[in-house]
Amino acid sequence: MTRVIVPASGIGARFGGNSPKQFTELGGRHILHHTLLNIAKADVVDEIIVAVPEGFSQTVKDYGVAKVAAIVEGGQSRTESVYRALQVMPRDTEIVLIHDGVRPFVSVGVINDVVAAVREHGAVVACTPVTDTIKRVSAAQAAPHHVHLVIEETPERSALWQAQTPQGFTYEIIRKAYEEGLHETATDDSYLVERLGLPVVVVPSEKRNIKITTSEDLVVAEAMLAKSSPPTSPEGNVTIYTDGACSGNPGPGGYGVVLIFGEHRKEISGGEPQTTNNRMEIMGVIAGLEALTKPCNVDLYSDSRYVVDAIEKGWVKRWRENNWMRNKKDAALNVDLWERMLPLLEKHTVAFHWVKGHAGHPENERCDQLAREQIGAEVRS
Repeated sequence: MTRVIVPASGIGARFGGNSPKQFTELGGRHILHHTLLNIAKADVVDEIIVAVPEGFSQTVKDYGVAKVAAIVEGGQSRTESVYRALQVMPRDTEIVLIHDGVRPFVSVGVINDVVAAVREHGAVVACTPVTDTIKRVSAAQAAPHHVHLVIEETPERSALWQAQTPQGFTYEIIRKAYEEGLHETATDDSYLVERLGLPVVVVPSEKRNIKITTSEDLVVAEAMLAKSSPPTSPEGNVTIYTDGACSGNPGPGGYGVVLIFGEHRKEISGGEPQTTNNRMEIMGVIAGLEALTKPCNVDLYSDSRYVVDAIEKGWVKRWRENNWMRNKKDAALNVDLWERMLPLLEKHTVAFHWVKGHAGHPENERCDQLAREQIGAEVRS
C-alpha cells in the first residue's frame, strides 16, 4: 500500500489573509483541494492522510476526495503534524509519500517517478536543479551596531538542487526517522532521514510544482491555472457522483446520479427492465453529463473500475480505433453507450475518479440507493 501524508496545518504567516493559505481560493477551489485532487489522480496512490488546523476537518471532508482516508489535527510544527499522521497510518503501508498541501500542481508523472524510485532506493526527494547563482554568506561586524553580510563562497551550481515534494520513503525508514528526530526543527522530511546516515536519492521534478508561500505566489498560480484551463472556457466546476446496479446481471437494473454545482444539487435516476450492471454504470455517467447544458469542468466519481479504467486508461478510444474490437478475437461490449458517451467527454473537461463502493461515502451511497429504487420500479412494472 502506498499512502500520502499531506501536511496542511500551517497558519501561513507570510501569506497574510484571514484564513490559512491552504484554504485560500484558487480558480474556484481551495489550494488544498487542488492538491488533493491531483494526488488522487495517481493510480499508485491508495490513500491520503491530511493534517489540518483545528476546526478545518469538515472542510476537507466536504471536498469529497475519495482517497482521503483520514484527517488529523496538525501540531505546532510541520514535523509534529507529519508524525501525527504517521501514528494513524496502518501498518500494512509499504511506501509513504509526504507532499506539501500548498503545492497544487503536482503531476501524476512526478508521483509515479518518486514511488518507483522509493521501491529501488528507499528514500527519495523530488528536486529541480538550481539555475540562479547562489552565495554562501556570513555576518561581519563593520562598526558598532552595524552588521554586513559578506560572501564567503559561491558554490558550483551544478551540485545544487532545490528540494520540493513529494518526498518518498519506505514506511520503516520514515517511521524511524520521525521517532528519532521528532523534536528537530525540520522543514524537509529527508533531513531527518539524512540524520540516520541513510542515502537519499534525487528524482527530477517539474518547475510548475511550485509552493504557494506568499500572495505573489498566488498570482503566479492563478496565471498557471488560467493557462492550463481548456480553451472551451467552461461555464463552471461541477462534481458528479454516479452508480449503477442490476438484479441478476442480466436482469432489471437502475442507475443513480448526484450533481453538485456550488450550492445547487440535483439527483437523477433511471432504469431498464433487462440490462447489465456495466451498462447501468455507463448510463449513470451519460445521464450526469447529458444533464449539463453548457461546457463544464467536471470531477466525476464512480465506484466502477470498468468505467473509470476504460476512460482514464484509454481503452475506449483504442476500441473505437480498432473498429470496436478489444483484440483480434473479442468485440467490445456496450458499444452503443460508449459512442453516446465519447461526444460528451469532448464537450466537457472530465476528470474521472474511482471511489470505493459501499464504504460509507455519502454521495456514493445515495447514488446506490437511487439505483436500487429504480430496480424496484422496473420489477414492479
